[in-house]
Amino acid sequence: SLVSQGGQDLALGGPCPGWRQQRGAVRGALARAGGRLGPLLWLQGQELCEELRSHGEAPLDPFEVFTFHTCSTIARLLFGDLVPPPEELRAFSRCLGELLQVWGCSSVRALDLLPPLRALPNPGLRKLLRLVQHRDAFVEAQIRRHQACPSPPLDTVLGVLLGRDPGARGDPLSPPRLHMALVDLFIGGTETTAAALGWAVAFLLHRPELQVRLRAELGGAQGPPGPGDMGRLPLLQATVSETLRLRPPAPLALPHCALRHTRYQDRPVQA
Repeated sequence: SLVSQGGQDLALGGPCPGWRQQRGAVRGALARAGGRLGPLLWLQGQELCEELRSHGEAPLDPFEVFTFHTCSTIARLLFGDLVPPPEELRAFSRCLGELLQVWGCSSVRALDLLPPLRALPNPGLRKLLRLVQHRDAFVEAQIRRHQACPSPPLDTVLGVLLGRDPGARGDPLSPPRLHMALVDLFIGGTETTAAALGWAVAFLLHRPELQVRLRAELGGAQGPPGPGDMGRLPLLQATVSETLRLRPPAPLALPHCALRHTRYQDRPVQA
């Protein structure tokens, strides 16, 4: 509850009517704004390559670079032309990384099992609350910026969730659920994608012959590849699939199916 405004998010919230409305609204918003994903990925990929080349032969932590550019891609999909400046976005991406690390500490995880421990001094909890405050301030600033803009972009996730898109269906989300919907998209997409990219680079460093074959396949493609072109890039598709198989970024978060009919919180779950 400390990180989700009382369970108002998709990842930690229960299957109540508000949660189902939130899930449907987010899915619809992603579908409406998904047409911009291809150009965004191409633009962000070029910026990522430029930053990596700028380091030359100097050592660097690629995970931090991947984290920023993944976060930047999500921000552009959510906010469009109203995306915050790179310095602000880079600070926010670092905040997300630190928040996930602190949230995984045993001193913080123990509070879920024993809430009375929150009354005791806990440096990990203090740092977590400080990072959550930074996260929430960033998200609220973007929402206010969109609400104050006389002509905000309509083909963005936030624009659809705010009800600015006349083609969108459903009522607007409540402020807490709108806030946590944006947080979920950042939290769920930033570290997982950055981790997958980091492992792909680590594996490819040990397979230079595979790097040559991948460059040849990409070089032979007609035009810049887009999200729907994986079918004509079989080696790249196999490399991505094998990376995710060896190092799944969210092994316990994959969809599951029920083996038998059951009930959960008085709701039927069909096999």
